[in-house]
Amino acid sequence: MTSHRSTAEAPMPGPAAALPRLNGRPVQLIASDIDGTILSYRAAETGVLSPRTVEAFQAARAAGVVVVLVTGRPVRALRSISETLGTVGPVVASNGAVTYDLARDHVIASDPLNAAALFAVKDLIAGFEPEVSFAAETLDHLHLEDDFARGSLWFDVERRRAAGIRDEELRFGPLDQTLQRHTSGAAASPGVEVGSGHVADTVVKLLAKTHTRDPDGFLAEAHRRIGHLATVTHSAPRVSLLEISSKGVNKAAALRRFAARRGIGAADTIAFGDMPNDVQMLRWAGSSWAVGSGHPAALQAANHVTAGCDEDGVAAVIEQLLEGRLA
Repeated sequence: MTSHRSTAEAPMPGPAAALPRLNGRPVQLIASDIDGTILSYRAAETGVLSPRTVEAFQAARAAGVVVVLVTGRPVRALRSISETLGTVGPVVASNGAVTYDLARDHVIASDPLNAAALFAVKDLIAGFEPEVSFAAETLDHLHLEDDFARGSLWFDVERRRAAGIRDEELRFGPLDQTLQRHTSGAAASPGVEVGSGHVADTVVKLLAKTHTRDPDGFLAEAHRRIGHLATVTHSAPRVSLLEISSKGVNKAAALRRFAARRGIGAADTIAFGDMPNDVQMLRWAGSSWAVGSGHPAALQAANHVTAGCDEDGVAAVIEQLLEGRLA
């Protein structure tokens, strides 16, 4: 695994005596997924959070709790949400492959995919699923094969611009042409200058989509075929879309590193999620809630289940925590 670490500063929890408590311990960290957990899938393109959710997260921060968003989204798709919540600092993005300080516009840590591993995984998936199409997320760009983009907001100029996606962020064409297959080290966008705070415009997530298999079946087969080479999960309900990261990369691993640097352990962390890519995080946190509208795997992994995303289930838990009513 190729990785980068920086010494960028990040918020520390408030004084333990002033923090809200759960099971006799101060809650120092709240970690939450976004899509399907605090943001309705119907509002995914606009990124508009409910006022109740915004107020709950802002109140938690005001109480001295460190709040971190832990998401499958790339960094560039988080800025409007961060602004809505009041300029969130560090976020764990791309399913744990990137930890980024939005306030400082700086990479804290990144774990890109090795080019050899990426194309080995791509070839193996194409071997057992001929109808598959691919995309690849880098720190600054989204590489899209035409079949992957067709029918999505990326293919519709008006929709993608309304969602805040700039044309220059996209690279259309087969990944074998838009990425360098035969190169050592991390896969990256060729000919792209390194951005501010970036080590390189490296690939942090490979995406594979098909219309011929159900999502859980596609994931199970991918685990069997490529699990020895990479981390594979999915987070899009009713869409057969694999999200593939460097081996060992997941939300829990990145969150654990983030928390450890601040002297925070699992026992003092609350986590929220809704999909298979949240399972490790929900298991790691001392207290975890899946939203009632979530995937069965998330419901099973969490300690508790709250109301659905559309019913502001996460906000309800945070409100109870801050009011001292959370058992």
